Amino acid sequence: MKRIKRMRSHTKHAQFLAEVTKDLGFLPRQDIPSPYKFSPTHDVIEHDGQPVIIVETSHRCFDVFLVPPYTKWYASDEQAALALKP
Repeated sequence: MKRIKRMRSHTKHAQFLAEVTKDLGFLPRQDIPSPYKFSPTHDVIEHDGQPVIIVETSHRCFDVFLVPPYTKWYASDEQAALALKP
């Protein structure tokens, strides 16, 4: 996944989320280093016509990653979490 933006405050994160056009689904957790891995999934959102995910990679540092077009995401959080299990 390619990082397309870095935000270093909760305010910028909130401003970015205010620009989101729609929620697209859920993606199983990717191998992106983060000390805040509480959920087994990521929310896929549409921003400027592109599917992206937001990951807090360190304290108050949010990275936005472009989701590649070949990546499969799911309609519900439960389906995405089950996709991780063998």
